[in-house]
Amino acid sequence: MFTPKLNTPIIKFFSFLSVIRGYNILVLIVAQYLAAIFIFSPSKTLRNTLFDLHLSYIILATICVVASGYLINDFYDAKLDRINRPLKARIDNYVRQSTKLKLYFILNFIGVVFGFLISARAALFFSIYIFAIWCYSHKLKKYPLLGVLSATMLTILPFFAVFVYFKNFSSIIFMHASFFVFSNYD
Repeated sequence: MFTPKLNTPIIKFFSFLSVIRGYNILVLIVAQYLAAIFIFSPSKTLRNTLFDLHLSYIILATICVVASGYLINDFYDAKLDRINRPLKARIDNYVRQSTKLKLYFILNFIGVVFGFLISARAALFFSIYIFAIWCYSHKLKKYPLLGVLSATMLTILPFFAVFVYFKNFSSIIFMHASFFVFSNYD
């Protein structure tokens, strides 16, 4: 009977996707593009929006920074996850903690570089976002009210980057964002 070797690159790749929550990042990519197409730039053509280089850089920076956020969150939660989510912890452990930490710094660097390709302000935004995610993972999530509120704010911040890029400052968008924040609050 064939038993797969559990330390293969494929297993490690899927473990990495589990750590960075690849499905969440895929949803975030689709959501950012859909928001850009239908909400933030309705006057632009679909082709112009999809092939907007700066929008692509914003989304790539977001992917890198959010993935690194999941990595650092997993890094700090490793002991708790072994108790609370043992199966996921076993899957995630195929990627070593040292590798997670290295990837965290590499992805953050790449995210800031993509930010610089847009503007210095975008690079500053993503740098602050990186710091905010680290603060959440390291300290804020330990406090029930503050943890939930900061997690919700960190969830909508990537959309804020797209919102500012298109300079579509509409009260309707603020109302939807407020609704999202309060509906996500447990």
